[in-house]
Amino acid sequence: MKKSILFFLLTLLFSLNYAETINSELINKLASNKQIPNDSLYTILSNWQNYSQPEKTDVFLLEHNLINDTLSAPYVVYIPPEYNCSHKTPIIIYLHGGVSTKGFHETPVEYAEQNYFTEYTKMNNWIAVYPMANNDTAWWNLMGINNLKTQIRKLKSQYNIDDNRIYISGFSDGGSGSFHLALNAPDDFAAIYPLNGMISVGSAVTQIPIYLPNFRNRSVYAVNTDKDGLYPASEMRKIIELSLDAGADLFYKEYWGIGHAFDYAEDELPILFENMNLKSRDIFRTEIYWETSMLEYGKCDWIQITAIDTLLIPEEWQKEYNIKLADERVSFGFYNDREYLENGTRIAKIVPSSASDLMGLKENDIIIEMDDIKAANIGKLIELRSKKKRGDKFSLTVLRSNNKIHLSGQFPDVTVYDALNYSLPSGAVSAVYFGNHFNIKTSRVDQIAVYIHPEMINIDIPVIVTLNGKEVYNKIVEIDRDFMVDNFLENFDRKALWVNKIVLEID
Repeated sequence: MKKSILFFLLTLLFSLNYAETINSELINKLASNKQIPNDSLYTILSNWQNYSQPEKTDVFLLEHNLINDTLSAPYVVYIPPEYNCSHKTPIIIYLHGGVSTKGFHETPVEYAEQNYFTEYTKMNNWIAVYPMANNDTAWWNLMGINNLKTQIRKLKSQYNIDDNRIYISGFSDGGSGSFHLALNAPDDFAAIYPLNGMISVGSAVTQIPIYLPNFRNRSVYAVNTDKDGLYPASEMRKIIELSLDAGADLFYKEYWGIGHAFDYAEDELPILFENMNLKSRDIFRTEIYWETSMLEYGKCDWIQITAIDTLLIPEEWQKEYNIKLADERVSFGFYNDREYLENGTRIAKIVPSSASDLMGLKENDIIIEMDDIKAANIGKLIELRSKKKRGDKFSLTVLRSNNKIHLSGQFPDVTVYDALNYSLPSGAVSAVYFGNHFNIKTSRVDQIAVYIHPEMINIDIPVIVTLNGKEVYNKIVEIDRDFMVDNFLENFDRKALWVNKIVLEID
């Protein structure tokens, strides 16, 4: 770029209100100025530095994402002591467990202050984010995933975030949610760290299939424990092995003598953060395999499935990966009301066909005894349940409309089930690029899009796409100004600043 043009661009940028919050108005001012060439606008956006230093650091900020007219999701942002708006800062996002509740966590700031991860983000001078979820915004449903994406984008518009160093972790449901994001929506993340989760939980709840080969696209570091009553290592190990057979970029670790608890935090967190320091997002990876049954989850980095033809026969390379698992977990089959703090356990929701449902337990019942032993809270009830096995009989004493009722039930026998759900047909792409050449294979797909980035190819020479063995595209791809700006406004990702896309129909 000539020095005179560069001087003009910098003068223009800094003549705008630098203290103004980064927003679409400021970006559109630059985009609408036709004196700025497309490649120069790309340079400005990919090197965006218009951030303000916060008034305070070493603080926890309670924020809200307005999802719709009746739902606002809270999240807590921790700004470390040495945060400097002129330096790119990594983010760790931590997903909590127990998302199947009507309401959000009542004290989110206190939760974040006491979280194990806060100490290590402070030591590393990273930003920490603690989203709060409920049943409507669970980590694995579309509303919940979009909620997380919106929070990330809001943070990127306010703070100087390192786009290639966003990490996500979580315990229990948070671990299961981390797995689900790795398999369905990994674009924002450098690496994923599920703790005491299960790969298949999100799919089981939503009935949206997951595809283990999608683990090839991001580094996953998972930890489970042997005495976990929900997701024991002995069962998890089988799905991990299946994932590795599918080509997963996956590291798996176990702690023994620990139940469904983060009792290994002091030992493991220093190792996790050391691992994070070695991981950076690579959006230009030369090989991508991506499979989905939902177009909302059709994109992975530079490739996107934009239309699926479920009537086609899948190609031989589009394989199903599945195993049978024995379900030996002992579960009542209800969700408790976490806001209830009086004696007993109040029922918020009954799982259909569960032991609770079959014995006649109802919503708003308050369990006060199990097997004629008092259970003052959910913790005591779980302790009594831990002594039971599949097939065992049990009784519950409940208060229903102030009347004491005695119910008898039986935990179901051990059942065998498919580890993964393949209830919906999927489409898949297997794509490789080198130089300006893209070789792409599709299976049960009608249309795809290839995203273009100036650091990925030489935009001065033609892009050549071979699709299912046939050359279908051979042209120079120029920067599309509107597409580039819309992409930046939508994602606020300076590194994944796609400047155009090639849409291809499959014959």
